[in-house]
Amino acid sequence: MDNSKTLVIGIGNEYRGDDAAGLLAARRIRDNAPKGIEVIENSGDGADLIAMWAGRSKVVLIDAVLSGSPAGTIHKFTAPGPVLPSEIYKFSSHLFSVTQAIYLSASLGNLPQELTIYGIEAASFDSGTQISAEVETAINNVVQSVSQII
Repeated sequence: MDNSKTLVIGIGNEYRGDDAAGLLAARRIRDNAPKGIEVIENSGDGADLIAMWAGRSKVVLIDAVLSGSPAGTIHKFTAPGPVLPSEIYKFSSHLFSVTQAIYLSASLGNLPQELTIYGIEAASFDSGTQISAEVETAINNVVQSVSQII
């Protein structure tokens, strides 16, 4: 596969506790990514995501989520697929959510051939830069998983 068509997107806010999980994972992946893999950080606006992944063959998206599962749980989805992550994004802080971006992009026919979503279950979205121990462990596990698929 042409690595120039591969994109890793870390989503989050580094000043809202565990919400920084996607950003931190992206930074660690960027440090060891193969040549040609683009790794970016984003706040998670759905319209931005659609524009970023347009024309890409492989996209990996990493974000903190809140579904009621234990902190540090890793949710993995692929799109297109039979199940999309609407349940883990039911409390999105984004005006135009990740799930909405996936559905809209699919309906427009510009969803990447392979879109993998990792949702890291957060313990807290409180103000500050402290990451919970469970989420820190999950970040490391996601980084390992993503490194294997890119």
